[in-house]
Amino acid sequence: MDVSWVLELVVGAKELADSARVGEKPRHDQRKLLHAKSIIEALRLIYFAPRGVILLLDDLAKGGRPNREEIELILPRFNDGEHFVERMLFRLDPSDGQPDGFLTLRAERVLREIAYGKGGIREKVQALLNEALTYDQDIPADEAAKLRDEILALNKAIEDAEEALVVSMRSETRRRS
Repeated sequence: MDVSWVLELVVGAKELADSARVGEKPRHDQRKLLHAKSIIEALRLIYFAPRGVILLLDDLAKGGRPNREEIELILPRFNDGEHFVERMLFRLDPSDGQPDGFLTLRAERVLREIAYGKGGIREKVQALLNEALTYDQDIPADEAAKLRDEILALNKAIEDAEEALVVSMRSETRRRS
């Protein structure tokens, strides 16, 4: 599995954190802080929960077969969340960029790649799971494992970016106190 894009995201996490540091102008500082909080919230909300699709894929990767209850509990919730996820992804990659210069170009790229990664993986999940599980078709264990691993790699990139921003905000808050 090629996860080189994840390594690039991890490398950009520090730059993302540096971008969240506030400077001398109080109004600008407040705007930067709100922007950072908005990004943190979006990252947390697009994170794949361990008891959702990952659980189904893990079961399939191990050669198991999720029962109807699990499928009916997890899959509709995943599918119904699409519009909400799209709104969160927009926060990470607005079409007009970041006009206030809050983020460096590299940090913007990291967030954009997380957003595209999430969108791409959602499409793969829907393509692999929806029809097969709805109509009780077999899903190859290796395909399920590959998709699960992609999700876990994306989650790691989300965790790294979110942690970098949170740590940066906390240290900046302590510094200003």
